[in-house]
Amino acid sequence: MNVSTSLNVFDAGISRPEAVRRCAAAGFRSLDMNYWDFQKQVLQMSVQEEEAWAREIRASADAHGVRFTQMHGPVHGPNFSKLVLDLTIDSYETLVERSLRTAAILGVPWVVFHPTNVTGEEGEEGEAYRDVLDFNVRFHRKFIPLLEETGVGIALENLTDRRHIRSYFSLPEELAELIDTLNHPLVGACWDTGHGHRQSVDQTAGISILGSRLKATHIQDNDGVGDHHILPYQGTIRWTDVVQTLKRIGYEGDFTYETHNSIRNLPDGIRDAGLKYAYELGNYVISL
Repeated sequence: MNVSTSLNVFDAGISRPEAVRRCAAAGFRSLDMNYWDFQKQVLQMSVQEEEAWAREIRASADAHGVRFTQMHGPVHGPNFSKLVLDLTIDSYETLVERSLRTAAILGVPWVVFHPTNVTGEEGEEGEAYRDVLDFNVRFHRKFIPLLEETGVGIALENLTDRRHIRSYFSLPEELAELIDTLNHPLVGACWDTGHGHRQSVDQTAGISILGSRLKATHIQDNDGVGDHHILPYQGTIRWTDVVQTLKRIGYEGDFTYETHNSIRNLPDGIRDAGLKYAYELGNYVISL
């Protein structure tokens, strides 16, 4: 298990090849490519332009001795009926397909996606769980032929409830059922520690339930209330529990930061020092 970071520690104003170089200089040898940050720009690119962009990023990774071990895919919005960036369900599907092909160019084994509610209807019970489960199974099953073609897997992420709306797949039992129903070796789970903490899910229990399904992580801390995306020990998560459980289940992926608010908000002149601190901190945490 290596310490990794998402490139979203740098905003979109810094090119991804340069972000790769600076993360490598801080010590990171594994990286996460945050496609989500660029989905607006990608929608304005041709497929050929996106491929060239991906190859430029891959060349920087190869030149600096790092590799991409996961990627955060595009995000559709709070549910499948309220899409962002004027996406339709069809255009979102196209963006998913493009992201998977970009992941293949980058050498990414697992792309993280958000399963979620269909309409986000409120009420005592919200949407019927079985309806939401069936929709997510049908939606994600469409991409299995492309997964088999590219060799890229999808890791479905645990989410959190929104205000008074029950968000399905925020509980590890539900996420496990979705993955088991899809029943394919290129479909797994991503555990977001911060989401689990906000949802009041015990980290040991959540990670243990996912077990061998777990292929990727989003490592972040918070106070159990907000989704802060900060470094370990800046919130209230028990990191010994997280690390010991990851080791006990035989997790083979990386300890991948999604902690941009601890780094990206720094003045650029001190950001590289912040990255080096984050790298050393991560190595301390995984040694627990």
